[in-house]
Amino acid sequence: MKKLSPCLILSLALAASNQSLSAELRLPNIFGDGMVLQRGKPAAIWGWAAPGEEVKVTFSEQEATTRADAEGRWLARLAPMKANARGATLDVAAGDERRRVADVLVGDVWICGGQSNMEWSMRASRDADLEISSADYPAIRYARLPHIARPEPQEDFPLEDRKNPQGSWRRCAGKDVENCTAVGYYFARRLHRRIKVPIGIIDTSWGGTMAQHWVSEQKLKPIPAMAPYFEQYAARVKRWDAFGGPQAAQKAYQKAVKEWEALRDEAKKKKARVPR
Repeated sequence: MKKLSPCLILSLALAASNQSLSAELRLPNIFGDGMVLQRGKPAAIWGWAAPGEEVKVTFSEQEATTRADAEGRWLARLAPMKANARGATLDVAAGDERRRVADVLVGDVWICGGQSNMEWSMRASRDADLEISSADYPAIRYARLPHIARPEPQEDFPLEDRKNPQGSWRRCAGKDVENCTAVGYYFARRLHRRIKVPIGIIDTSWGGTMAQHWVSEQKLKPIPAMAPYFEQYAARVKRWDAFGGPQAAQKAYQKAVKEWEALRDEAKKKKARVPR
């Protein structure tokens, strides 16, 4: 686990989809109700608005003003803040538009990345019923990012519904803790008890990933031992493009589903075991 300021989080999480620029005032989905901002460092708040529009960010008696660039991107920085377990509202305004993020704490933010041992959730861990029912740490918050791979770092990740446990911030209290990384939860709980500040956990774990998946291409390219991996990747991309890309894959998937449904229906008629 590595401690990072929120402004670096999304550049490391390869779990996003490209989104077209628009004139609408918008924040990345990592900015959600119940989030935690990093204490002791300038807090980067960023997003999108109409090109050239002035954007004002207000939080905890601070105000920062910036302006969207020609592509509609903007970035504002708040001065370093002390830890605060009392939820405050992050207010972003541009023209007649306003976006509010409620119950924002200030503390220490950590990224939890790795394979299945980090991904393992509380509801699947030992003594899950006891640990989940007794969890009462509203100052520990976590966000589990969805599994969406992209070859390049993304500026955002898709989130259709804030009620979805993936991508939205949750409090480590009661049933809300069940989807939290178990390793991350026990780490955060011990740290919170020790230093007594809010803790934010951003879970980017993905079972079965290799070490090189967590390192940037710029760092891996100069390493001779990595050359075969880049060659294999290039060959697979070439086959993927020749196959027809996402549209062809969707058609193949739909065809496979129909074939399976036919086998399923036949198995049910014969009262046989339904194929996987």
